[in-house]
Amino acid sequence: MTRETVPVLLEGEEAFGLLERLRALVARHLGLQLDPSQDDRLRNTLHRLAGPEAPAAWLTRLERFTSQADQDAMAAALTVGETYFFRHAEQLDALRTVVLPRWVKRHPAPRRLRALCAGCASGEEAYTLAMTLQRSVLGPGGVDWDITAFDINAAALQRARTAHYNAWSLRATPPAWRDLWFRPDGAGWTPLPSLRRRVQFHQRQIALPDPGFWRAGHFDIIFCRNMLMYLEAPSLRQAVQHLATALAPGGALFLGHAETLHSLTDQLVLQQGAGCFFHQRRDDVAAASQALVPHTAPRPSTLDPDWLATHRAGAKVSAATGADAPAPDSIWDAPFPTEWPTLDGDEDSTRQLDRALQLVETGHVNDGLRVCASLITPSVPADIQADALYIQALALEERGELPAAEWHHQRAAAKDAHFAMPHLRLGLLARRRGEPVAARRELRCALELLDTESPARLRRFGGGFERQALRQLCTNDLGDLR
Repeated sequence: MTRETVPVLLEGEEAFGLLERLRALVARHLGLQLDPSQDDRLRNTLHRLAGPEAPAAWLTRLERFTSQADQDAMAAALTVGETYFFRHAEQLDALRTVVLPRWVKRHPAPRRLRALCAGCASGEEAYTLAMTLQRSVLGPGGVDWDITAFDINAAALQRARTAHYNAWSLRATPPAWRDLWFRPDGAGWTPLPSLRRRVQFHQRQIALPDPGFWRAGHFDIIFCRNMLMYLEAPSLRQAVQHLATALAPGGALFLGHAETLHSLTDQLVLQQGAGCFFHQRRDDVAAASQALVPHTAPRPSTLDPDWLATHRAGAKVSAATGADAPAPDSIWDAPFPTEWPTLDGDEDSTRQLDRALQLVETGHVNDGLRVCASLITPSVPADIQADALYIQALALEERGELPAAEWHHQRAAAKDAHFAMPHLRLGLLARRRGEPVAARRELRCALELLDTESPARLRRFGGGFERQALRQLCTNDLGDLR
């Protein structure tokens, strides 16, 4: 069978069966969950990986025996590698100015700090972490350090070890930092050898058992950003257990902005500093008032599909339906919905908003931008347009295009004067630029508007944190800016 005849087989009920088999293979060997919204991607991947072989025959062969080369090919085709240097700089600021000074005070020299970068892709995040640690209090504090980085994608890891990066990877790196931490490498740049020696790269799946690697209290700092959202339920539970076990006393775990540990572990609690949230061990928190823990609602008697879907997206868990059906033993025992949930308001518009947000949060930034663009028209209500502009701003932040992101946040705030979240992001961006007056102005505005922010917007954009936690984030940052 030739490659040209393959698409004929990928139609209708037969195609659905083939894609479900591929989805099961990916979950079994990579621990990844690919929902039905990614069927086009799965279809193209099946076509490409099967090559001249019939897709059904290729799947049958892999179901019988999947080699490491087969797993590597699936990982290269289906994992998202969107990353760049100094991504989400507020988390790096929190690490450098809040977490590490406390850690040094708790661990007098001589002591070695061990950091973990989980889901490191092509290495930009791991090397950024090395630059952050190098310019922190660790050196003056007499503390040595190293970084372990891993990913499931062998091709990405090879790029990380080669460490040759173009201007696009350095798009959020100030020229002064580029000149300080990199040296020219042909048409691109490479991190200094002194930094590269600090980072060790490994191929690993986060959910696979490995007691030697996931030793209790082994890592002081863990970055696992925008990785948990891709895992299927059993892998997610195991991954969170690994992270909670491996985090050392006084250490911190940083997740992606759209990820939450709500209902997944009681070993870690939420903390806040320098404009972002991070997690620390429960027994490290000296007083309950110092921890910003999202409210835990009573266990529902059954699960609303919207509740489950928004939980997987990292959004705030909604209320239970209260039906009489018995509750499953775990939220993951309930069937996962095949459609992204609708919140309130116009059905088509809200579905498109949630779809766009899902695309951005899972690395498909350009697709998310296109969905939002279709909503920014005079025929769409102003509040929906504001939401779409806000999602576009988040997407541009993900791409490291911060001036454009700021402009879109400003447009979202102008489109709906009652929308708090753009002001919160504008305040954090101003703080990052070193503009305290602008940061205070925006954060005060966000603090005031959060009192009346709609529950739908908090659920969609709150990242799993409810109103009071976001208010506390603004309040603490205003105190830091005095």
